[in-house]
This record gives sequence, structure tokens and C-alpha cells, in this order.
Amino acid sequence: MSEVFLITNILSKFLQKSGVSLTEAMAQVKMTICSLESMRNDDEFNRIWNETMNICAANDIDEPAEQRRRKVPARLGGGDIVSTTLSAKDNYRINSFYAVLDLIITSIKERFNENSLSIMLLCEKLFLTNVFLNDLEAQQIVQFYNMNYDELRSEQRFYKVALGQKKQMNLSSATKFFVENNFHQSLNTMNNLLKILWTIPANTCECERSFSSLRRLKTYIRNTTGQERLSSLALINVERSFDIDLDLIVTEFVSKNNERKKIF
Repeated sequence: MSEVFLITNILSKFLQKSGVSLTEAMAQVKMTICSLESMRNDDEFNRIWNETMNICAANDIDEPAEQRRRKVPARLGGGDIVSTTLSAKDNYRINSFYAVLDLIITSIKERFNENSLSIMLLCEKLFLTNVFLNDLEAQQIVQFYNMNYDELRSEQRFYKVALGQKKQMNLSSATKFFVENNFHQSLNTMNNLLKILWTIPANTCECERSFSSLRRLKTYIRNTTGQERLSSLALINVERSFDIDLDLIVTEFVSKNNERKKIF
């Protein structure tokens, strides 16, 4: 099973990265599913089985034996031995190898069901690529979020023209481009969609890391702070990678109060 878990581990590590878009996650999921499905055949199992038998022989380990045949209790009809046609190899192939692969593939497909994620994928197509949404796709978004269809179409054209030849961006770079061009002030419908897109990340790793940090903060400060200060400290900890211009902050702090202006 190590080969199976090595494949799923690639997907697991990818989904734990911050800044992963849903589109990128879905592409990685499809590749993982294809890789697992390509393993589900007799040739692959025979290769793994032969390697396992070689390991058993090299380490004086008994080879797998057939399961003991069970006797039907007399009260259920008899005492006759139930015959079985499955060899040890077939038993492992059907009830272990294929069963594990089927379970993993089914679980991944259920977790990343494209039907339930279709709206978010369309939103990412709107912001992260220079490909236009067609009329049906735009209708799906405005109906789901109760927005104006004509406004979305006109704002999309404005945004895509400004985007130019940039074929693919992640959500962070798209947001930076959106704000730098002041689209957050002029494209109201798309601005609301972008806010929604930011509230639905492709994974929960950032949230989990934030809660881990919060626990560490609470252990350090104990009960010496209120909820507001604790939330502020947690926010500073989460965004600690951002460069902060202290002079700019002090200047803004002073400028908001006349008494401070006199002192500083």
C-alpha cells in the first residue's frame, strides 16, 4: 500500500500550501485520481505481489495462506463446509488492493465534487484567467449570488481587457492587480465576488495554523487580555510575513488626534 499512499501524499502536500486556488487544486485532484485508477489492474497487482513474495522469502516470513474454511452452524442449516474458490493471492487482490484503491478514489471524488464547486470554479475563471465567461456561465453566477447580469458582463469585459495577455494568475496576484488598478472602487459587482472568493479557500490549512497559533498565544498571555486584544494579536501573528512601515503607522496614529499633533 506504500505506493498508493505515496501518490495521495503528493496531493496532501499540495493542498497544504497557502495560496492554492481551487482550479489548481482540482487539476491536482484529477491527476491523482488518474494515477490511482491506472494502478487498478492485474498487472500492477502482480508486480506488487511478486515484490512482496521476494521480501517474504528474503526475511524468512511465511507467505500468506488461504483463509480457513468456515463451517455453517447446525442451527443455521447444516454443518457443511462452505467451499471457497479464492486463493490467498486473489483474496488480497480483491478485498485489500482493489478495495483500498476504490475507497480512496471514491472519497477523493466525493470531497472534490465538481458540481458543488462549479460556481467557485467559474469565479476563479473570471478573475484568474483572460478567458471570458460565456452567457450561461455568467448567468449561473448572477443567479446564485443575486447580482446584476448586465453589470457583470460589462465589468468582465473591462477587467479582461486590462488583464491583457496574462494567461494565468493566482488569487493573491489577481487581487493585487485588481486593487492597484482601483477596480475595487469602480467594478462593484466583481469586487463583491472577489470578497466572496477570498472567504472560501481551497483548503483549511491556513485556518488550522491560525488556531494553532491562537492556542500558543493564549498559553503565553494566559487570562491577562480581553477578546478584542487577543483577536488583534492573533491577526498580527497570522499576517507576520507582511512588511510593516512603523513610521507610516506612527504618522497616521498622530494625525488622527489634535492633542497628539501638539505633542509629536
